[in-house]
Amino acid sequence: MQFVMDWFWSLQWERLVPELIGKALGFLSGFAASWFLLFRRRLNALQRMQSGDSDDFIFQMHHLSPVAGHPDDVVLLFRNVAPKTTLNDLYDNEAVRDVVKKIAEQTTLDDPILKTEGTLGFELLNDAVGHIAGLLATTPFPRKPWLFVMTCEDRQAVRKKCVRCFLIQPAELEKFLDWHWCQHHVLVEKPWHWFRVVALHRIACAWKTEQQIAMEESAHSTELDMPLVDKQVRHDRVRVLSLGLNESEAPVGEPHRIAWKSHLANLTAMGLPLTTAASNSIDAPDSIGDTSANQATSANQATAGQASVNQATGNTSDR
Repeated sequence: MQFVMDWFWSLQWERLVPELIGKALGFLSGFAASWFLLFRRRLNALQRMQSGDSDDFIFQMHHLSPVAGHPDDVVLLFRNVAPKTTLNDLYDNEAVRDVVKKIAEQTTLDDPILKTEGTLGFELLNDAVGHIAGLLATTPFPRKPWLFVMTCEDRQAVRKKCVRCFLIQPAELEKFLDWHWCQHHVLVEKPWHWFRVVALHRIACAWKTEQQIAMEESAHSTELDMPLVDKQVRHDRVRVLSLGLNESEAPVGEPHRIAWKSHLANLTAMGLPLTTAASNSIDAPDSIGDTSANQATSANQATAGQASVNQATGNTSDR
């Protein structure tokens, strides 16, 4: 015990105390800085999620399903066909990630397709095409031609901003060229899915333009070999793939008819050159059930009107 006391009093306290205090303060400062950075990182991630910013890649199939009792109408269905991935998982090159983020910010509802340009754009589009083709290579469904397009819809219309890769059959996308048909014959599963109808219409227009350019190039080009990488200055942003997807999906809930009149102001503000026919000036019913109810009401009103006419005719005959 005496030895311990002697050693304790022999310490140079005038030197030991400042060192202990300095090291303690350094440890506490490092701990506080690490905690602050970690907390800030988690806070930024939470804010990104709440604001809708995301680095996700989603692959969605689009299909038109018939409506029972309405042979001229269809319901637009879109379903995820593969597990979502992230930008970092799909592209290991950091420069490519920056390009994808940049061109995703430039998209609008009027032009939702990612503007891939040059060799770099051609390669990043090919990587996404190869990814989904590999994931769906072993599906048990019959293979058919499907169109693939990378999009990023406008944050003015959608809550979550991420890259959505659309898959749709050529015959169905061609129908979306007719904006009048889109307004009057396309129903959706949720009322807020109206923006997807607009996006598909704009994609169909861009696809038709690409087809015309490709036909003109093939008429003037004599090259039969595969184009070199450095010649991919212009490439098709809408690609054709052979995939087997489940087309027997059914609508979830009662289909809704879009009230386009309530969205005309938003479409005009976005700069979309889209107009509505005069027959659509009255707000459309929310669902097929509402349509049936309205038809029944109209029929009752017509019956009542006919009864009034008959009664008036009878009174005239009595006179």
